[in-house]
Amino acid sequence: MEMKWATFILGTLLVGVVAMGAPLSLCDYHAPQTSMSDLKLALSYHYFDDPASAGVEINSGKIALDYSQLYDSPDFGFTIAGAGSLDLNGLAIATGLGQGRGTFRYYLSDEMPVFGFGGADASYTLGQAEPGVNVSVGLGYGRFTDVTPLAKAVKIQDDLLALGAISGSLSDDTLMAVATEIGKKAEYATTKDLVAAIEQIIEKETGSTLDARAVLTIEDDVIATGDAVNCGWSVQAGLGYELIDPTGGTQDLLLTVSGDAAFVVKPGSQFTLHANLHGPFDIVAENTMTINASWNYPFKEGIDLIMNYQLQRVQQGGTATDSQSATFSVAFNVGGADVSLQLGLAKGVGAADWSKDFTISAGMDLL
Repeated sequence: MEMKWATFILGTLLVGVVAMGAPLSLCDYHAPQTSMSDLKLALSYHYFDDPASAGVEINSGKIALDYSQLYDSPDFGFTIAGAGSLDLNGLAIATGLGQGRGTFRYYLSDEMPVFGFGGADASYTLGQAEPGVNVSVGLGYGRFTDVTPLAKAVKIQDDLLALGAISGSLSDDTLMAVATEIGKKAEYATTKDLVAAIEQIIEKETGSTLDARAVLTIEDDVIATGDAVNCGWSVQAGLGYELIDPTGGTQDLLLTVSGDAAFVVKPGSQFTLHANLHGPFDIVAENTMTINASWNYPFKEGIDLIMNYQLQRVQQGGTATDSQSATFSVAFNVGGADVSLQLGLAKGVGAADWSKDFTISAGMDLL
């Protein structure tokens, strides 16, 4: 049953990404150097005490934290990431799950993204005997790149279409040309110089002159923050050593296999996935698997979907224990009312079923 839930959640993420793909892939853009970081915190708490009945009816909450840092250059790169969630019941921790990793990559070829790596992984779930901590070295293939400039170029196109400043979509070549200029933002003395260059590229294709409102829209999109996105994938395998065994056993030499992926289907969206499997040489009988996936998707202006999923599975002696956490939230506006839907699912070690927390909230100005 546990793996059915995991398969359903991950399947929903992947199917959504494939189904909503665009003709021009934002992942076609390749930045010469990538440097990105992101930190997200989510909090929720619900307390309700009815004086007509004994005890507190509702006293629960959830805390989730997610951090990522990515650097990539032609010669080397590194990734630092961590995610954790706590479910609270009566101000006490009911379930908890945390994962963290750091990897340094050195590229061995100019023609192919083959790299040697060294890194460390750590994971812990409430109820586990010990945190799992291991270090590893090996070889991998793949690369990640910042595609924010092309995402901004597509956003500029969409906003100009909405304004009626251009009559049709820009060609792929023009979008790439705009993205290239945005990617060279540091080379321009001022933002207005960059906007002027973008304006010239667009006017050359459309044959029309952009008005002041359109130019201001371009500037707003260029300077907007919080919209950084990346694309890429990598797989890696190697040997490691167990600094701390999650089952409380002896430290072992390890086989390690992991994969990462990041995709963008439209401006403002981001899908990321990290999966890791490690264990001793009899990896089928004893292993630890972790999965961390997230998907942010703006369906349209004012409607945003955010999904996150974490899994840790420890298998030893033919017995497997799972800990999982998933959150879904969507915000939208209906008839002037701001509506928010949130669903939280959690399943700790040894739990027979998932805990479920569903919240609906709405608000609007009447006068």
